[in-house]
Amino acid sequence: MTNTANETTRFNWARAAGLAYLGVAILAGFAEFSVRTGMVVQGDAAATMSAITADQTTYALAGIADLFVLLLDAFLGLAFWVLLKQVDKNLALLALFLNLLRLPWMGANVVYHFGVLLLVNGALPSFPPEQVQDLIQFLLNLHAYGYTANGIFFGAWCFTIGLLFYRSGFVPKLLGIVMMLALAGYWTDLFVVFLAPELEPMVSPLAVIPAALAEIATCLWLTIMGGRVHRRFISVHARAAVA
Repeated sequence: MTNTANETTRFNWARAAGLAYLGVAILAGFAEFSVRTGMVVQGDAAATMSAITADQTTYALAGIADLFVLLLDAFLGLAFWVLLKQVDKNLALLALFLNLLRLPWMGANVVYHFGVLLLVNGALPSFPPEQVQDLIQFLLNLHAYGYTANGIFFGAWCFTIGLLFYRSGFVPKLLGIVMMLALAGYWTDLFVVFLAPELEPMVSPLAVIPAALAEIATCLWLTIMGGRVHRRFISVHARAAVA
């Protein structure tokens, strides 16, 4: 085995991917579901602005958490590329491109989050309070739509990673199947939000929650069982090098 191959297999990419994925889940859950969902009062822009104004530190931390998610996602894309390129190089490259494609989208989406913070701190002093409140609600709505629209890239990424898992021989096929099924959840949410918003409260949780649980199962399994995955990965990598 060459020195390059030794360097590739010495580092436990499976556990690193699991830890990065776990970090993404924790930080994204804090930012999106704890902070933004907790502060937004549906149908009441004044109450939403009041909630954000009262706890600007937590709101700002949510935006910073979003930025760290982008960093971890970039590393996660690299980790899965190294881990899975021996399974199918073209599919692994597709997964890497899908990941890189969505990162600028989500990075731009964070701007809406911080734009709210600017408005709360008087960025438009000539605007009456009612207009500022409406602008805050508008930016939050744009952020929510951007988050949902990201599902078209993220769902495709989940499917590609799931297919690679299924074919790998060193990740349980069941994890591959549930990751592939996550595409259906994220794409269902996408179409419901934009084409049938009246169904969103009923359909979206049923679509997204199972997909999110599939991701959590994957990151926990890679983190906890990373040693076993790493040993199998080394074996597959060695056979490929000999061939």
